[in-house]
Amino acid sequence: MCFNWIGILFVQHNDMAAHFEGFSLINGSKKQNMVWKGVWTAIVRSIWEHRNVVAFNEGIVDEEEVFHKAQLKSWLWLKHKGHNFCYSFSDWVMNPWSCISTYK
Repeated sequence: MCFNWIGILFVQHNDMAAHFEGFSLINGSKKQNMVWKGVWTAIVRSIWEHRNVVAFNEGIVDEEEVFHKAQLKSWLWLKHKGHNFCYSFSDWVMNPWSCISTYK
Protein backbone atom coordinates (compact mmCIF):
# COMPACT_ATOMS: atom_id res chain seq x y z
CA MET A 1 0.00 0.00 0.00
CA CYS A 2 2.75 2.43 0.92
CA PHE A 3 4.70 1.85 -2.26
CA ASN A 4 1.56 2.19 -4.37
CA TRP A 5 0.75 5.44 -2.56
CA ILE A 6 4.16 6.86 -3.37
CA GLY A 7 3.94 5.53 -6.92
CA ILE A 8 7.03 3.36 -7.15
CA LEU A 9 7.90 -0.27 -7.66
CA PHE A 10 10.35 -1.59 -5.11
CA VAL A 11 11.83 -5.03 -4.57
CA GLN A 12 11.82 -5.58 -0.84
CA HIS A 13 14.74 -7.24 0.92
CA ASN A 14 14.42 -9.69 3.79
CA ASP A 15 17.32 -8.06 5.61
CA MET A 16 16.28 -4.85 7.42
CA ALA A 17 19.61 -3.06 6.82
CA ALA A 18 19.50 -3.88 3.10
CA HIS A 19 15.87 -2.78 2.99
CA PHE A 20 16.82 0.58 4.52
CA GLU A 21 19.78 0.99 2.14
CA GLY A 22 17.40 0.41 -0.76
CA PHE A 23 15.61 3.58 0.25
CA SER A 24 18.06 5.92 -1.44
CA LEU A 25 17.30 8.35 -4.21
CA ILE A 26 20.28 8.09 -6.54
CA ASN A 27 19.65 11.46 -8.17
CA GLY A 28 18.10 13.04 -5.08
CA SER A 29 19.57 15.78 -2.95
CA LYS A 30 20.65 15.22 0.63
CA LYS A 31 17.37 16.77 1.85
CA GLN A 32 15.28 14.65 -0.51
CA ASN A 33 17.04 11.53 0.77
CA MET A 34 16.38 12.66 4.33
CA VAL A 35 12.67 12.90 3.49
CA TRP A 36 12.74 9.51 1.81
CA LYS A 37 14.45 7.86 4.80
CA GLY A 38 11.89 9.55 7.07
CA VAL A 39 9.09 7.93 5.08
CA TRP A 40 10.77 4.54 5.52
CA THR A 41 11.12 5.10 9.25
CA ALA A 42 7.46 6.11 9.60
CA ILE A 43 6.30 3.03 7.71
CA VAL A 44 8.45 0.62 9.73
CA ARG A 45 7.49 2.27 13.02
CA SER A 46 3.79 2.11 12.16
CA ILE A 47 4.09 -1.59 11.32
CA TRP A 48 5.99 -2.26 14.56
CA GLU A 49 3.50 -0.36 16.75
CA HIS A 50 0.55 -2.12 15.13
CA ARG A 51 2.26 -5.47 15.56
CA ASN A 52 2.62 -4.75 19.27
CA VAL A 53 -1.08 -3.92 19.59
CA VAL A 54 -1.99 -7.17 17.83
CA ALA A 55 0.51 -9.27 19.82
CA PHE A 56 0.03 -7.82 23.29
CA ASN A 57 -3.43 -6.23 23.35
CA GLU A 58 -5.42 -8.68 21.26
CA GLY A 59 -5.73 -6.19 18.45
CA ILE A 60 -6.87 -7.05 14.95
CA VAL A 61 -4.57 -6.80 11.94
CA ASP A 62 -5.66 -3.75 9.95
CA GLU A 63 -3.48 -2.82 6.99
CA GLU A 64 -5.50 0.33 6.27
CA GLU A 65 -4.87 1.62 9.79
CA VAL A 66 -1.14 0.95 9.50
CA PHE A 67 -1.06 2.71 6.13
CA HIS A 68 -2.90 5.80 7.37
CA LYS A 69 -0.73 6.03 10.48
CA ALA A 70 2.39 5.79 8.32
CA GLN A 71 1.13 8.66 6.18
CA LEU A 72 0.39 10.79 9.24
CA LYS A 73 3.63 9.93 11.06
CA SER A 74 5.77 10.69 8.03
CA TRP A 75 4.03 14.02 7.41
CA LEU A 76 4.22 15.08 11.07
CA TRP A 77 7.90 14.16 11.25
CA LEU A 78 8.67 16.08 8.06
CA LYS A 79 6.59 19.05 9.17
CA HIS A 80 8.55 19.34 12.43
CA LYS A 81 12.02 18.23 11.35
CA GLY A 82 12.21 19.22 7.70
CA HIS A 83 13.07 22.86 7.38
CA ASN A 84 11.12 24.42 4.53
CA PHE A 85 8.78 21.42 4.26
CA CYS A 86 5.64 23.47 3.67
CA TYR A 87 3.26 20.92 2.18
CA SER A 88 -0.19 20.40 3.66
CA PHE A 89 -1.29 16.98 4.86
CA SER A 90 -3.71 16.75 1.94
CA ASP A 91 -0.86 17.55 -0.51
CA TRP A 92 1.18 14.83 1.16
CA VAL A 93 -1.59 12.25 1.00
CA MET A 94 -2.61 13.06 -2.57
CA ASN A 95 0.86 13.35 -4.12
CA PRO A 96 3.77 12.40 -1.85
CA TRP A 97 6.26 11.97 -4.67
CA SER A 98 5.67 15.55 -5.80
CA CYS A 99 6.34 16.75 -2.23
CA ILE A 100 9.56 14.73 -2.07
CA SER A 101 10.85 15.59 -5.52
CA THR A 102 10.26 19.34 -5.17
CA TYR A 103 11.67 19.57 -1.63
CA LYS A 104 14.91 21.56 -1.70
